Amino acid sequence: MSGWAALIRREAERLLRAGVASRAFPGGVAFISCRWPDGQLDEITAVGGTLFPEGEHPARGTALAVREDTIYDLAELTKSVFAAICLRLVERGRISLELRAEQIFPDLKGTVGGAATLEALLRHDAGLAPWGGLYLDLPHEKGSTSARRWILSEAARRSMERGHNRKVQSDLGYIVASEVIVRSTGMDLAAHLRKEIVDPLGLDPLDLCYPPALSIERLGAFHKRVAPTERDEWRGRWLRGEVHDENCHVMGGISGHAGLFGTARGVGRFARALLDGWMGRPSQLLSKASTDQMVALKGRGGFGIGLSAKHHWGGELIGKRLSDESLGQVGVTGTSFWCDPVHDVVIVLLTNRVCPSRANRKIDGFRPVFHDAILSIIQQGRAAKGSSSQES
Repeated sequence: MSGWAALIRREAERLLRAGVASRAFPGGVAFISCRWPDGQLDEITAVGGTLFPEGEHPARGTALAVREDTIYDLAELTKSVFAAICLRLVERGRISLELRAEQIFPDLKGTVGGAATLEALLRHDAGLAPWGGLYLDLPHEKGSTSARRWILSEAARRSMERGHNRKVQSDLGYIVASEVIVRSTGMDLAAHLRKEIVDPLGLDPLDLCYPPALSIERLGAFHKRVAPTERDEWRGRWLRGEVHDENCHVMGGISGHAGLFGTARGVGRFARALLDGWMGRPSQLLSKASTDQMVALKGRGGFGIGLSAKHHWGGELIGKRLSDESLGQVGVTGTSFWCDPVHDVVIVLLTNRVCPSRANRKIDGFRPVFHDAILSIIQQGRAAKGSSSQES
C-alpha cells in the first residue's frame, strides 16, 4: 500500500468513526479503488463501528464489531449488478435489449410494462411507477411461484402518475425485467449471478449473493457476518440476513430490483471492472461496446443501464469533488458506489443506516462529506505523483 493509500485509509476510518458517533449508522465499511498516474492501483478498505447500535442488540450482548468482510443488504445496488448480467447475456445473443415483456408474458399485453422493451425497463424509461406497496395486497403465499407471478402482473400495470417527474428510478421496471430474464433464459437470477458476475470477477460467493440461494454451509457463514437492517414492524422482528425490501421479500428474496447482499470488496471489484471497461482497459466483466451502452445516459430520464448520474442526486447528497461524469448507485439501506472516470477512482460505502429505523436520514449529510474528504486526498496524491513522473 502506498503512502497516499495509507492516508486515505486513516481518513476513511476517522470519518466512519465520526459517522457512528453522530448516529448516522451503527457501522460501515468503505472500499476505495484508486489508480494513480503511474498506473499503480491501490485498493483500500476501512471499517468502523458495530453491527447493532449501542443498546439495541436483540440478544442483549455486546454489539459485534464491523469487519472488512461484513456483509450488507445492498438494496438498489442490486439493479446495477442485474443490469450487467443482462448486458453479458446480450453479448452472447441470449437475449435482446429490444425484447418486450409481452413477448415472454402474453397476458401483459395492454399494460405499460408489457409494451416496454428490456432496455426501457433497465433505463427507467418505461413509464412505470417508481414503487408500489404490492406486498400489502398479495393474495398468495409469500415466496411461491404464484406470488412472483402476481407481483409481476401488478408491477407491469402500475404506470407513473400524470405530471410525475420522469427522472426517477423504477423498482417496478426492474421487477418486470428480472422476470423476463428468468423466463426467457430458463435460469434463476442466483445462477446468473454466479455465472456472469461472481465467477468472472473471481469473487468469493459471499461477496455478492442472494441469501435464499446459498447452500446450508455458506448460509451459516453468511449469518455470522451479515449486518442487521431494520426492526421491522410489518414482519414483527429484527431483519438480519433477509431482504429489507418488502416486495422482494414476498417474491422469495430474489429479484432484479433488490435482494442482493455483499461485501464492500465485492461491490468494489464489480465497480472497478465497470470503470476499467469504461476507460478502455481490459475488463473481466463487459466488452467496451457493452460498457459504453451501460454508461450512456439516454431516454427521457437520462439514466444509464443500471446506473444513475451524479446530477440525479445533486452535490448536496453525493459531494462536490466527484466529477460530473461520475456514475453509480445509491441504496436505501445505506449503501452506495460511485465510479469517477476523471479521477480514476471507485468509492464504495456500505452501512446499515436503517438500523434500527429507516427514519434515520443522517447519512444524507455524511455521504457527501465522506466523498469530498477522500477525493481531496486523492486529488493531492494525483497531483504529487503527476509532478514526480514529470520531473523524472
